[in-house]
Amino acid sequence: MKRILTVTTALFLGAAAVLAQEKAEYKAYLVSNAHFDSQWNWDVQRSISEYIPKTMDRNLFLLEKYPDYIFNFEGGIKYSWMKEYFPEKYDLVKKYIRQGRWHVTGSTWDATDTNIPSPESFTRNILYGQHFYREEFGVEGTDIFLPDCFGFGWTLPTIAAHSGLIGFSTQKLQWRNNPFYGDSKIPFEIGLWQGVDGSRIMLVADAHNYTTRWRYEDLSHSRNLVRYAEKSPIKSVYHYYGTGDTGGSPTIESVRALERGLAGDGPVEIISAESDRLYKDYLPYEDHPELPVWNGELLMDVHGTGCYTSQAAMKLYNRRNEQLADAAERSAVAADWLGTAAYPQDFLSEAWKRFIWHQFHDDLTGTSLPRAYEFSWNDELISLKQFAGVLTSSVGAVSTELDTYVKGTPVVIYNSIAAPVTDMVEVSVPYCGKKVSVYGPDGKQVPCQVLSSEPDGMTVLLFQASAPAAGYAVYDVRKGGRSSWDSSVEVTANTIENSVYKVTLDGNGDICSIVDKRCGRELVEKGKAVRLALFTGNPSYNWPAWEIMKSTVDSAPVSVTDGVRISVAESGPVRGSLRVERTYGDSRFVQY
Repeated sequence: MKRILTVTTALFLGAAAVLAQEKAEYKAYLVSNAHFDSQWNWDVQRSISEYIPKTMDRNLFLLEKYPDYIFNFEGGIKYSWMKEYFPEKYDLVKKYIRQGRWHVTGSTWDATDTNIPSPESFTRNILYGQHFYREEFGVEGTDIFLPDCFGFGWTLPTIAAHSGLIGFSTQKLQWRNNPFYGDSKIPFEIGLWQGVDGSRIMLVADAHNYTTRWRYEDLSHSRNLVRYAEKSPIKSVYHYYGTGDTGGSPTIESVRALERGLAGDGPVEIISAESDRLYKDYLPYEDHPELPVWNGELLMDVHGTGCYTSQAAMKLYNRRNEQLADAAERSAVAADWLGTAAYPQDFLSEAWKRFIWHQFHDDLTGTSLPRAYEFSWNDELISLKQFAGVLTSSVGAVSTELDTYVKGTPVVIYNSIAAPVTDMVEVSVPYCGKKVSVYGPDGKQVPCQVLSSEPDGMTVLLFQASAPAAGYAVYDVRKGGRSSWDSSVEVTANTIENSVYKVTLDGNGDICSIVDKRCGRELVEKGKAVRLALFTGNPSYNWPAWEIMKSTVDSAPVSVTDGVRISVAESGPVRGSLRVERTYGDSRFVQY
C-alpha cells in the first residue's frame, strides 16, 4: 500500500507542475554549455590531454544522474579529438547524442572568427562540421553558436541561411564599451537578423553570461529571468549557463536548480533547452511579425579591434591558404573534367580542415600565447604545402592537353580568378641569355624584362601576360629578339613613374607627392606625406592583444626616420621600383 501511495503522490505532483507551467506567463530557454577555447592561454596539447576528458567525464556524470539535463557542445574538431584519443568515452557520448540529451550544436568545424576568414572559409567550416556530424552521429547542427567571439559581420546570416541553419546566439556584444543601438549595446534580446541578400535567421543578441551558475533555487520564480523575458516581444529569455574557456560542465548546483525550476509553479516556464529549441519553436518566422528585425552588422567597438592586426603572421598564412585552396580547387576540377587527373577530394578536405580550425576566435585573431602559435604555424604551412602540391599537379595535368609546341620554351599561365586577368608574371626558365623575347598565344610579342640570372642556370623573367577567367594561356619564351621596349616606366633616385602616376619620396623615404598624370592632379596635400609611423603606446592593460584604444588612435604617431636609405631596386621597361630601408630601435623596416 505504501508503494501505491508513493506513486500516486508523484503523479499528482507531476500533474501540478504541468498545470503550473501551462499558466506561466514567461518562458526561459536555459541552454547549458561548456565553452572551450581550442587554444588560448594553453596550447592544443593541453586541450586534448586535459580539457577534452574533463568535459566528457563531467557531463557524462550529469547526464547519468539528472534525467532532465541536456548538454550543448560545439566544434567538430573537438568531437574528432574525442574519437581519436578517448574512444570508450566517445561511445558513451554517442549514446547520449542518440537519446537527444547531448546536443550537437554550432554546426561548424570549430567556433570560428567571423570577420577575418573569407566567406568560402566560413562556408567550409560549416560544410566540414556538418559532414562530420552526419557521418558520426547521423545528425546535423541547425545553428551558429558563438558565445565568445569578437563581433559578427553582415555575411553571417546570409551564409548561415544558405547552409540550412536557422539561428545564431552570442553574449559577446555586452562586452562593447559604448552603447551602439540607441542607449543599448544590442539591437534587441531576441529577434531576426537579415543578411546582405535578405535571408533571415533568428538572433539571440544577448544570451547572457555563459559561465552563469544557478543557486539551488526555484528558477520558475527567478526575478532575473522575469526581467529579461519582459524585454522580449515574445516574453521569453534565452539564457546560457555553464562554464567557460577550459571546457567542463555546469555545476551540480546549477543542474539541481534547473530540475527544481522544471517542477516549479512560478510565472516562468523553465525549459531545459537544446541550443536550437527556441528557433524551432518559432518556425516559420514569417508567421511571427512580432519579432523585430536587425538589418546590419553586429560589431564590437573596442574589445576585439586589435584582433585585426595581432599576430600578423597568422593573418598572412591564413589568407595565403584561402587563396591557394581556391586555386588548387579550380585547377583540380579542370583536370578531373578533362580526365587527366582524379579529383583529390580527401586530400583537399584534409588541408582545409587542418588550417580552418585555426580560424578559431582566439587563434587567428592573435590572442593566444606564443606556444600555441608553434602548432598553428606548423598546420598553416602544412596546408600550404598540400594545396601547392594539388595546384602544381593539377595544372601540370591540364597542361598535357594544351598545345605547347612553340619555337622557344613554353610557359603555361594559369589564372585561378573567375575573371579575365592581364598582369605581370614572374617565372624561372632555363637560361636564355641577356636578350629575351616573349610571344603570346596570338603570336604577338609582349613586353618582358630579365630580372636576374641564377647560379643554377635559370633566368628569372618578368613579362606581361593575359589569361581568361579560370583559364590557361601558353606563352613562348625565346632567346634573343628585341632588347628594349618603349616604356613609360622611369625610375630615378627618389621617383618612380609610369603612364598614370608619378610618385616622389622625400629624404625620410616617405611619399611626399603622387601626381595623377591623367588629370594633372596632386593627391598628397602640400606639406604632408604618406609615411611609415608607429603608435608607441596602447594603454589596454587587461586585454592588450584584443584592444586598440581610442586614445591611441587619437594620439600623434611617431615617424620612423632613423637610418633611412633609398636605392633603386629595379629599373626596366616592365617594372621599376625603389627600396627604402629604415630603423626604429632594434627593428628594421624594408619597403618597396
